[in-house]
Amino acid sequence: MERFQIGFQYHNRAPWLVTKRSIHWFRMSERICPPRLTRGLPLEGKRRVISAYRFTWKHLLSLERRTGTRYAEHGTMIALVLREITDDPSLLIAALVHDIFLLPDGKALLAKSELSRKEQKLAFDMHELRRLHIDANTKDLDRVIDAFSRDERLLILRMAHRLNDVRHLNRFKRDLQEAIARETLHMYTSIAGRLGMHAWRYEMEESCFRFLQPKVARDLERKMKNHYPLDLVCIRHTQRFLRKRFSERGISCRLSYRIKGLFSTYRKMVLKERRFEELTDRLALRLIVENVEDCYRVLGMVHGVFHPIPGKLKDYIGAPKENGYRSIHTVVYPLRGVTEQPMEIQIRTEAMHEECEFGIARHIDYKHYLYALHAQPTRVQLFRNLLSLREEARSPQQFAKALRTYFDEGHIAIFDAKNNLFHLKKPVTAKQFIAKIYGKKFPTCHSVYINGREQSSDMLLRDGDTVEAPFAKLRRHA
Repeated sequence: MERFQIGFQYHNRAPWLVTKRSIHWFRMSERICPPRLTRGLPLEGKRRVISAYRFTWKHLLSLERRTGTRYAEHGTMIALVLREITDDPSLLIAALVHDIFLLPDGKALLAKSELSRKEQKLAFDMHELRRLHIDANTKDLDRVIDAFSRDERLLILRMAHRLNDVRHLNRFKRDLQEAIARETLHMYTSIAGRLGMHAWRYEMEESCFRFLQPKVARDLERKMKNHYPLDLVCIRHTQRFLRKRFSERGISCRLSYRIKGLFSTYRKMVLKERRFEELTDRLALRLIVENVEDCYRVLGMVHGVFHPIPGKLKDYIGAPKENGYRSIHTVVYPLRGVTEQPMEIQIRTEAMHEECEFGIARHIDYKHYLYALHAQPTRVQLFRNLLSLREEARSPQQFAKALRTYFDEGHIAIFDAKNNLFHLKKPVTAKQFIAKIYGKKFPTCHSVYINGREQSSDMLLRDGDTVEAPFAKLRRHA
């Protein structure tokens, strides 16, 4: 009875009722469950989430984390993070109750709850992945990849858990803060990028970069602030100019913009060995239209009124990235007399924009999204890549290095007929890939199969392609 009295005092504003006849809490007002947690859910999903919320606060209210927060609050915060990107009640329920297994009778308590067996299993698997050190412990890394391969939803849950820790980094002790920030920046952000969860990836990058390299971040931020007034003038002039053109052509288009973040800017400067002023994609204008046909119409209009920089056009609608990212990118010199700073133009539909921000979390059928190989163009299997990378790496450090290469947009991941993974610098043809694998003395191939279809050996490869040369024989290694 003592536990429930503590809970009653903690929620002194919430109309909980505790009686001596039965230890039963019930809700007299929806204000008890945060409205953001259930807003927009179907009635049945809302009822089940509220039930899980009540169950969590009933049993975990008096149990505290090492940060000083209560475990009931911890599960609620993770669920609220998830609500930013998903409406899946099962994910919200698993996040709410996953800490129940800290109690000696947690498993028995959960078995008596309204959760389905699948939801109980998902909550248990999420709980088992707590306190991992995937950047330092090989066994932890293997556990994570194995768990993610069995149930893709654990990736989303784990990302939400980590983002919540990053948002409340100040609650941890200094050594743990550094460990969380370093692991997040080295591993989690790369995986989030591959999942297409760019909104979360950018937030984690910014926070961890500021924490780990405060001086570098401050110096770079000072440069960005100095350029900001002129950047904003350039963006606003370009927006006004394009809106007028689109209105004249009868094209409905929503315009937004982004200025490259701190860590993205720093990483580009390091990788490309360029000064801050030399970056061509610091400024980006997003043109969001109604359909795919309008994407290409708008591209033609942009190239007709601005000067496009040769070699900077990337069509990720015709050839999407492995993580499903679809958009058209081009770099132009926007307005003569205003600024010489180039501007990246990103053109996409509303659906593409949602997917660009939140990736697989926008798909209820996660397995289909991650594993299906679409005919034109193909999409590589994400976990097939991760497992192959893990097999090549002898330590988490090697895996982290391989993952950063895998994440680098200057390289593509290609598979041979035996499912071996190779990273090659773009651009690369099927013939060049075969020469790389079979050596310079490889037999003349009368046919080459790309993703199971016979194609020309001069065809350019895309991220995730599988290349087979039926008449070529592997060279023998000494």
